[in-house]
Amino acid sequence: MLLLERLARLGAALATLALAFLALAWSGVFVEAGAAARIAGVSLFALGALAILWQALRRGLPSRAEALARLDAADNSGLRVAASLDDRLAGEAASEETRALWAMHRQRLERALAATPIAPPQPGLPRLDPFALRLAALLAAIAAAVVAGEDRPKRLAAAFDWHGAGFAYDTARFDAWLDPPPYTGRAQIMLASGEGAQAAPVNSILHVRPAAAARIDGALAPLAPPKAGEDERTFKLTGAAKLLTPGGVRALSAIPDAPPTIELAEPPRLNLRGTMRLAYATDDDYGVIAAEARFSRPGAPRALYPAPQPQLELPRGDNGRGSAETLVDLSDSPWSGATATMTLVARDEGGNEGNSEPREITLPQRQFVKPLARLLAIERRALALNPDEYASVRQALWDLARTDEFASAPASIFLGLRLALKGLEKPSGDDELRGVSELLWAMALNLEDGDLSEAERELRAARQRLDEALAKGADDQEIAKLSQELRAAMDKFMRSLMQKAARERNAKPQTPQQGDAQEITKEDLDKLLDALDQALKSGDTEMAQKLLDELSNIMENLQTAQGDGGERQRRLSELDTLAREEQQLRDETYQGAQRPESGGRPDAGKRPQAGRSEKGGERQRELRERLERELGELGSDPEGAPSALEEADRAMEQAEQALKEGPSGLPQAVEAQGRAVQALRRGADELAQRGEQEGQQGSRGSRPRNRDPLGRLDGRDDPNARYDPLGLPPAQRARRLQEELRRRLSQPDRPAMELEYLQRLLPR
Repeated sequence: MLLLERLARLGAALATLALAFLALAWSGVFVEAGAAARIAGVSLFALGALAILWQALRRGLPSRAEALARLDAADNSGLRVAASLDDRLAGEAASEETRALWAMHRQRLERALAATPIAPPQPGLPRLDPFALRLAALLAAIAAAVVAGEDRPKRLAAAFDWHGAGFAYDTARFDAWLDPPPYTGRAQIMLASGEGAQAAPVNSILHVRPAAAARIDGALAPLAPPKAGEDERTFKLTGAAKLLTPGGVRALSAIPDAPPTIELAEPPRLNLRGTMRLAYATDDDYGVIAAEARFSRPGAPRALYPAPQPQLELPRGDNGRGSAETLVDLSDSPWSGATATMTLVARDEGGNEGNSEPREITLPQRQFVKPLARLLAIERRALALNPDEYASVRQALWDLARTDEFASAPASIFLGLRLALKGLEKPSGDDELRGVSELLWAMALNLEDGDLSEAERELRAARQRLDEALAKGADDQEIAKLSQELRAAMDKFMRSLMQKAARERNAKPQTPQQGDAQEITKEDLDKLLDALDQALKSGDTEMAQKLLDELSNIMENLQTAQGDGGERQRRLSELDTLAREEQQLRDETYQGAQRPESGGRPDAGKRPQAGRSEKGGERQRELRERLERELGELGSDPEGAPSALEEADRAMEQAEQALKEGPSGLPQAVEAQGRAVQALRRGADELAQRGEQEGQQGSRGSRPRNRDPLGRLDGRDDPNARYDPLGLPPAQRARRLQEELRRRLSQPDRPAMELEYLQRLLPR
């Protein structure tokens, strides 16, 4: 019993010490403490346990006297029976009678000892622990265990982590989440503790809070360091990576961002006003933010101006994916009328680009009816696309100054032509050549339209500004201002158009109206603008975009009956190209004819000139074959091919025959080529005048019957059209909610019940 009592007291002491240690560990003291404090704390508890064990070992095992005393303590008679058993006779030589009595006495003691009850073990803990510290340690340990929850093993292990930061940030609150790029439209991705893999879009932002709670491995690029007072680190996910947290290893993978695609849905449609309508379809895994058309001329001489790169409208809705159309205005571009390679390019917010298949097209050009304006536009394009041949342009302008058309031109055109010739005499550089090019274009526009071109440009610019403002979601004040500018530009354009129509009516007899085409009047345009204002005031951006598209269509149809206009423009462009190439071939032939024989010998220089003659003959044959193809197509025209084009064909054939004769035929070839150039220009003028007579309707255009000016059958908009009043995608709204939840979780003064509720909401 004595041994059990001692073991019980030893166990109680060690248990109390152990419970105190567990209470201290589970409460998080070792989590927050540094390595030195952990070593000191564990050492103190270990020394206490060793002291208790040493004290117990010093006392040793219970002695016989202690055992007898323990037995006598249970005897209520007070005879100390157990201790009496150790008594001995005083005398060594006792008598027999004495020995008998002593034996009887011991028998009586043994019977009494056998009848004495044995008391249970009594460690005496209340006497040794009067303040019940053992119970306090037990209650503290139980309370700490409840608070620690599932983190009890980790908090206990933190006491024995004597090297690093331990498990402080794991046992405390630890957050890790991924913010996908906004353009992906995806919500935040929470990373819970534990092992597992997680895929996220490339360029997602990884947030780790607290900052030192995890280590990274792999394609995670660190971003800006945390600001003062912040305990958060951020990384950009660019590939496969690992996040090493106290709770385990989280594997991360990046979902690649595929480049967008864009393709033409139909061949480009050319308009007579120098515009081109492109219909195309775009697609991307997340969305397209921009698209443009790029033009190039591989292998061509350098140009005076960079190739145009007009921006394309994106499909409305669905993040720029779907089908769309754009009216590309190249009427003022020096590249108009040139043959170029067109490639559509789409770009997403991730910086990826996708290209369409290259397509060779003839860029649309403005149709000039007046011959002098048309010739000036041709020379301007020739100078812009091949500035190194400015001498040929100067010679063509000299020839133009001697024509009958120039004799009746206004004085301003005469002065402008003199300035152009002076600028081309010895140009100092490309800047001066560009000045001449712009001067030629200004003269052509002034001859053709007067101030109408300026009014048209202002109208197009006003419509473009309003379209861009709607796309970017400008405020109501800016939208209202741009709407007023559009209405003012439309009024100015209509006044200019009516003035031009009045001038033409005075100069030429009226052309009767054809068919039953309906008239677009100023009242119709006012209705369209009123409907546009109403859509803008009500916030119906989709309807406003439709009305702007309708306005663009009306602008393209004004003054022009579409009919076969696109085909006529192609023919005019081809004739312009033929005239320019024929003029260039004539200049080369003329230079060959003027070159003297070298060395005075009959055969000197003959061989090179003969080679040039053969090459010139091949080029002349190719030009004549192209002209004959155009003549064949014009054969189906009711009025037939212009007679000037047939004359040009005969002149080209004569030039080809003269070139075959070698150097002796060069003078005849130069003369025939000159006649071919003049005939090509007259033929193109005649073809353009046919288009004017067929399409001239003053300021009228055509629209389908039984429809209002807005193109609707019953005057109502699409009932399925919707306007999103929230203005934000669902993923962005979800991200804002999560940020607010996380902000509130970081406020410890909130009630525990509210914090627990917010904690449950955050992963959802």
